Amino acid sequence: MNNFKCHKDVASDFLKGKSGAFLFILLHEELGGADIIALTMNYGGLRGMSQLERNIAVNLKRIRKSKNMSLDMLSERTGVSKSMLGQIERGESNPTVATIAKIVEGIHVPFEELIYPKSEEVVITDNEKQPIFKEQDGKYQIRAILPYDKRRTFEVYEVRIEAGQKCETFLGSEVGSEYIMVLEGTLTLETEKATYEIGAYHTAFIDTSCSCSYCNRGGQPLVIDVISVA
Repeated sequence: MNNFKCHKDVASDFLKGKSGAFLFILLHEELGGADIIALTMNYGGLRGMSQLERNIAVNLKRIRKSKNMSLDMLSERTGVSKSMLGQIERGESNPTVATIAKIVEGIHVPFEELIYPKSEEVVITDNEKQPIFKEQDGKYQIRAILPYDKRRTFEVYEVRIEAGQKCETFLGSEVGSEYIMVLEGTLTLETEKATYEIGAYHTAFIDTSCSCSYCNRGGQPLVIDVISVA
């Protein structure tokens, strides 16, 4: 594990299997310690771990197959038992920090390649199945269509506002720019200085240093896409 160091204060708790969220930091010595990966794992809830477990399982099997390695060969390379590697590939085991470090060191791949989903040429998502970012019953609902991801510089949210209701801007001032695309209905955009009426199939650009409200003064639901760009 020459290429990795674990933050002792948190890694020790993680390796003991304590409940709760733990932050551990891995430093790439080969990059002079400049590349720091901060990863939060929550062993107190399976929902928080399921995606990470899935990523590791799929990526480990994919990488092993691409290198034409059997589980026996992978075990010999990494020092991790064949049975444990099999459990990880099947998503039946939560690998510890030490185990992950042994694997990436043994097969000579970046840590990120094991824990992040592989980029696909085409990815199709069902917007209605995306997680709800924020909502207020009977007033509005915001879905994270393309939530924050360090690999891209933008986020996309779908906002549905019921008739006669409004929603305050929900993106922080740290966001550089905001684009609003009206999909259904008419948006009444209220800023500190003016009010704008924006119809369907129109797009507005907003400087996020200016606070605003999204209002639906019509009789039908209003649907807009909000795109934030860093």
